[in-house]
Amino acid sequence: MFLTPLLTTVLSLTSVSAHDCRCTSGSGCWPSDSEFQILASKVSQPLIRPVPPATPCYDSTTGNCTEVIASWDDSVWRSDQPGAAEYFNYETYTFPNGTIQGCYLNTTLGIPCEQGSVPAIGVDARTPEDIQEAVIFARKHNLRLVIKNTGYISPFFTQFGFLRAD
Repeated sequence: MFLTPLLTTVLSLTSVSAHDCRCTSGSGCWPSDSEFQILASKVSQPLIRPVPPATPCYDSTTGNCTEVIASWDDSVWRSDQPGAAEYFNYETYTFPNGTIQGCYLNTTLGIPCEQGSVPAIGVDARTPEDIQEAVIFARKHNLRLVIKNTGYISPFFTQFGFLRAD
C-alpha cells in the first residue's frame, strides 16, 4: 500500500539523535507567523493549532467539558482530537529539571492547563504533497516533526505537528 512506505520514508527522514537540538516554540529560532503563512499557502487545508483535549474543562469557550469527561477513554474520540494522543500521559511534557507541564482532566488538582507535549501548530495533511511540505518545512526550520495518523484509509488524513524538543 502507498501510505505505509510513504510514512516510513517520512519517519526515516525526521529521525532525531540524542545530539540534535531542535528549535522549540517560543525560541528565537521558531518560525515567524509569516513563515507559517507561507507553509499554509502550500498545503491543502488550513494549519491547525491543537490544544490539549482537557482544555474545555478549564475554558468553556473551547468546547464541552461534559463531552470530554464522557469520551476521555474512547480511542475513536481521542483519534479525532488534534491535540490528543492515544494515551493521555503522552500529552504531558517533563522538562530536564523534572517539572511537568500538561493539561489534566482532574481540574481539582489546582494545576493550570498548559500545552505539554501537544504540538503548538500542525498540518492537516490530506495529500502526499501536504506531507512533503510539512517535512520540508520541519527540516528547513530544524523542528521536531510529530506524526498523528487516524488510521482511516479514506479520506487520506494525517496530522503533522511541530513541537518542543529537548
